Formats: sequence, C-alpha cells, structure tokens
Amino acid sequence: MFFLKTLILLLLSLSLASCSSFSKWRTSENDSKVSIAETENEASYYEYLRGYESEMKGKWGEALIHYSEAAKHDEKSAYLKTQMARMLVKTGKVPDAVAMLEDVVKTNANAVDALILLGELYNTQRRVDDAIGIYERVIKLAPAKDEAMLMLGVLYATKGDIKKAQSFLNVLIEKDPESVLPIYYMGTIHLETKNYEKAEEFFSKAITIQPNFDSAHMSLGLLKEIKGDLEEAEKNYKKALDINPYNLYARERLTQLYLSEKSFGKAIAELEQILKSMPKNLEVHQRLGLLYLQEKQYDKAILEFKMVIEARPNDIASRYYLSLVLSELKRYEEAEAELKHIISIDPKNTNAFLNLALIYTGQKRYDDAAKVYEEIISYEKQKNEIYAYLGNIYIQAKNYKKAEEVLTDALKRFGDTDELLFNLSVVCEKTSRFDQMVAYLKKTIEINPKHADALNYLGYSYADKGILLDEALSLIQRALELKPDSGYIIDSLGWTYFKLGKNEEALKLLLRALEFVKDDPVLHEHVGDVYEASGKHKEAIEQWNESLKYHEKEEGLKDRVEKKIESARRTIEQVK
Repeated sequence: MFFLKTLILLLLSLSLASCSSFSKWRTSENDSKVSIAETENEASYYEYLRGYESEMKGKWGEALIHYSEAAKHDEKSAYLKTQMARMLVKTGKVPDAVAMLEDVVKTNANAVDALILLGELYNTQRRVDDAIGIYERVIKLAPAKDEAMLMLGVLYATKGDIKKAQSFLNVLIEKDPESVLPIYYMGTIHLETKNYEKAEEFFSKAITIQPNFDSAHMSLGLLKEIKGDLEEAEKNYKKALDINPYNLYARERLTQLYLSEKSFGKAIAELEQILKSMPKNLEVHQRLGLLYLQEKQYDKAILEFKMVIEARPNDIASRYYLSLVLSELKRYEEAEAELKHIISIDPKNTNAFLNLALIYTGQKRYDDAAKVYEEIISYEKQKNEIYAYLGNIYIQAKNYKKAEEVLTDALKRFGDTDELLFNLSVVCEKTSRFDQMVAYLKKTIEINPKHADALNYLGYSYADKGILLDEALSLIQRALELKPDSGYIIDSLGWTYFKLGKNEEALKLLLRALEFVKDDPVLHEHVGDVYEASGKHKEAIEQWNESLKYHEKEEGLKDRVEKKIESARRTIEQVK
C-alpha cells in the first residue's frame, strides 16, 4: 500500500489548498451561522476582519493574534478557534493546532469544519484510525461533505480494506459520474491490487474529464512503466511535468526510467531540475555525483560529493565516492586522505582498505599495498580473495617467494579455489616452472570452467611455445566468448593464428587487439613480429619502436625487441 499512502499526502495538500475563510463565523453551541447583527459583538467582528486581512496577505502570525483576540470576545465560537488552528498549522505549530481542534470538537460536537481540519491533521501524523473516526463523524453530520467521503475511501484503501474503500468511492462516482478525484483514486486502488486493465480505464477517464490533471498522467505513466511500455511511460511523465513542472515524483520516475535505459545524461538533467526545487537535499546531490562520475564529469562529481561531506563530515559513502573520482584523476594524495578518514571513522571498512591498496598498487607502492591487505586479513580471516590479492601484490613486486608462501598457506586454509590456484600458476610461470604452471591452470579451469583468464593464460602459453596449437585455439576461443572485448584475449587468438602460419588472419586480430589496449608492449611486439614474418620490415620496426615506449611493463622485453629492430635494419640494408 506504499503507493496509496503517498497519494494521501497529495489529497491532503489538495484539500488544504481548497480551504477558504467564511464571511461569517459560528458562535452558537450547535455551530449554526450567526450574522454580525445577531451577535452584536463589534469587537470580535473587528478583530476577525483584521485577522482575515492579515491572512490574505500571508501574515499568518498576525492573523493568529487577531483571531485569538476575536475569540476572547466570543469564547464559544468554534469557527474562530478553527481559524486559529489553521493559522497554527500555517506557522508550523501542528501539535498545538491538533490540541485546539480536539478541544473544539469536544465542546462543539457539530463543528464540521473543525472535524474536517482535525481529520486532515491526523492524516499528516499518520493516525489513520483516528482520521477515519473523524471523517465518519463528519458524514453523519453532513452527508453532503464529499471530501470526507473521499478521504474515507483513500484511508480504508491504505488499511487494505479495498471493498470498503471502493464502496465510498462508488457512492461519489454514482452521485457525480464526472467527479474526477473519486475516479482517479479508484484507479490507484486497481493499480495497487494489480488490476492494470481497470486501473488504466479509470486513469484514462480522469484525464478525459480533466486533461490537465498531472497526477492522473503521472499514475498512468507508472502503470505503463510497470507493464514495460517505457516509451508511453516517458510520454505520460513528461505530460505531467508540462502541466506541473514542480511534480518531483514525475521527475524521480523519469530519472529511474532513464537509469534503467542507461541514458545517464537524461537522468542527470532530471536530477538537476529536482535540485532546483530541493537545493539542500543531500541524497539528490549524492546521486547526481555518482552520475557525474559515471559520465566522467569529474569536476562536477567532486563538487557534489564535497557538498554532502560539508554538511555531513562523517558520510562514509560520499567520501568513498569522492576517493574514486580523485583516483580517476590521479590525485592520489587526496584520494588517500579521504580513504584514511573513512578508516578513522570505521576501522574495519574493507572497501576503503581495498581502494587504498589499489591506489598504492597504481603508484607501485607494493609494500604499502601489502600492508593494507595484511591489515584486512588481521580482522577478516575468512575471505580467500584477500589472500589472492596479497599474493598478486607480491607477484607485481617480483617477490615470487613471498607470493608463493602466501598463496600456498591460503590453499591450506581454504582448499582449492580458482583465484588462489590461478595466482600460483602465475608464480610458476614467472619462475620458469612450466609443467607446474600448466597443472595449476588446469585445476583452476576444472574448478571454474568459465575462468576466462585461466583459459587464455593456458592457451597463450601453449601457443607461445608452439605446442598443442589446436587445444590452444580452443581454450582461447572459449575465453573470448566470456570476454569478447578483451584486447589481451584477442591478442592471444591472433598470436595462435600466427603460430599456425595464418599471418593474414593473425594480423587482423592483433591490430584489433590494439584498439582495446594501446599501451601494452607485448601486443605491439606481436604485431611487429607478424609484419616481419610477412616481409614488411619497416612496419615491423615501427611497431617494435612503439613497443619500446612501454618496455617497463614487461621484464626482458627491451633487450629482446632492440635485437629484433637491429636485425630488421640489417635486412633492409642488405636488400638495398
């Protein structure tokens, strides 16, 4: 019943907006209308007029003072006390207004206007049963009060008493078939009970009666979204906004719709509009920051997250997101500071530690990264992936002995797991233990047949040695199915074709791999090797020179490639 509960607030705002002052007030015990001539209370009437004038000018505090003075001269007037209660609501003193109205209806059992306002206020306090009791009193006293009947229909719906809710709404619809609000709320009940065909019928009828009813367009849009007709949903949300640009719920639904379609730019535009109405809404600022991050609008993302942090210094999520933006901009010191602040608030925040380790790794601060993983392990001993990360750091630091110790110990703790085995295979490859590497990779694939990196690693290892090329081809093709946009796997496939003597197919694949990974020295080396084998020595030298730009990424590559370049140059000279 969440949807119906939100509609109560809408109905409340409509009913409050429709309230108007009377030209006379009620003074007798049975709350009957009394003219000024009958009351002969000039002082009371004078203060009332002054209060009414102040109210019309929006000076509610002054209006309250004058209505209070008027009531002093006519203490039995339920109407004047109701006016005072209305001003108390306007000035934010709802509990005082409720207390005053409760006193009024105790002493004036027939004070219908006081009862209606009290029912509205009970609604705002989510006192549904109390509100129902009040409105039932109203319709006994004044059966023609349609707003009370309408509220009873909505309130019973929120309690899940659908039959009773529909009975009240049907009375109103039978009384006036063109009465738009009962028709609309009947639609919301059908929407809530998933009778979508009937819901659409009622919403459409409401729009036919009142084309500029933004809430009906809004609800019809929600119905279309539920049914998967996103195009129609968007049209209805936009129509609701054309009618009422301040319909924030329509903007929120549009935002969610655009996010589901990954139309991040459109989602950003809607959130920016929401912020114009709710500039201090920190959750919206945070969501906008995330979308700016998604769209790589990093400067804007930083501003949004910092705005949240300024208001809530210990907002861990915003500090974490800010650290991600700063990392993307390679502002590592600032990112590190944000993560350390998070850890000072939450000493066991694993996400902060993991991101801190990534920052250290990106700066080749392998010892610092290792300490971070060890810190995580000190309080989180049941996550084998942390041991895999720690082993991988030691591999990157070329401390293969330590890497093997960590990974072997983890296997004893957790048994065979794919990532631990895979990282051990890398250690074996780096320490020239080919057979052990193959054994670990095969075991990794046995545990996880969809481990794309293990499939690729084994296939490439076979191809690089020029052995088991058909099996290598099969392994790499399986890996590519899992990661079709991986430049490294495409490179492996091209390299296998090269080993099979299919230079033309190999070159196409290797050049495609470079579209995904432009700064890998081995990929450029492979392209150069294929050019060289095809007799294109100049093109080969160009690619090898490109490879040398990134030689620090691959141990031993510089000497190897420089020899190839020298050999190719000698070949070119001999041809001349």
